Amino acid sequence: MFQHFRGPGGYPKTLFTKTTEHHQIVVTDDGEVRHLKFGDSLQSGMYVDDPVQSDFQYTEYFHLAWVFKQDIRTVLFLGLGGGSAPKKFHADYPELDIDIVEIDPEVVDVAQQYFHFRSGARLHVTVDDARTYLSNSDKRYDLIVHDAYYCETVPFHLITREFFQMAVTRLTPTGVFVFNLISDVIGPDSMLFRGVYKCWQELFQTIYVFPVEQKRNIVLIGCLAGDAISKDEVMLRAGRLETERGNVPRLQVHAQHLSTGKVRTDDIPFIGDDLAGSQGGRSFMPV
Repeated sequence: MFQHFRGPGGYPKTLFTKTTEHHQIVVTDDGEVRHLKFGDSLQSGMYVDDPVQSDFQYTEYFHLAWVFKQDIRTVLFLGLGGGSAPKKFHADYPELDIDIVEIDPEVVDVAQQYFHFRSGARLHVTVDDARTYLSNSDKRYDLIVHDAYYCETVPFHLITREFFQMAVTRLTPTGVFVFNLISDVIGPDSMLFRGVYKCWQELFQTIYVFPVEQKRNIVLIGCLAGDAISKDEVMLRAGRLETERGNVPRLQVHAQHLSTGKVRTDDIPFIGDDLAGSQGGRSFMPV
């Protein structure tokens, strides 16, 4: 049992704050949920009385990877945050070997001190830039989960065409890539999503788009192999996983949010490394 914290008037109490080279890190606790923030942006949440459970619904969509590849054994997470998703994977799938790369050593310390993250025989963390790690590693993974953020923005060098071209070389031949993206699927604020989708079209055999219910998160899943699966089949498989494993009670509901609309990409350029720092590059990023 953990000690519960409330500030004056019942508001969350700040347990930790520090500005590093990469983030302004803040940890708060309201007695029920402990949150990690980068600046004012919520990054991770943990139920105080059940540290494996998170109040961040989008992380549950990561488990849809098993809909498209049932024999996942090796996983790489890009970005640690409070460690919610890796902790859940570690607890739910004893067959997994999990690597995590996190650029900020202070974030690792905070995850360990405040969010019950513990590395071990099946859970390894490396302090490095995600792109540098991928370019220097020769290890291949069945699943890569990209959830690296600075506040509410993905670092630009981790969202370009060149980055994704390199990242997929670290997947096994039937590997799956999962990406948590903050954007809109349609409309004037959809450029980032559509730019990423355009990059993915030349890399993946199939792409699945899951807008998270009542959030701006979009979970994209790219598969290197296999034929396209219908929405009905995705839901059927998700329901079967939900019943068999029981670790994500609403997995079939999440699968139901699969977007099947055509994604227009002919009106936007590729997001390339050459756009970094330019007005063209900034136009892709959310305000």
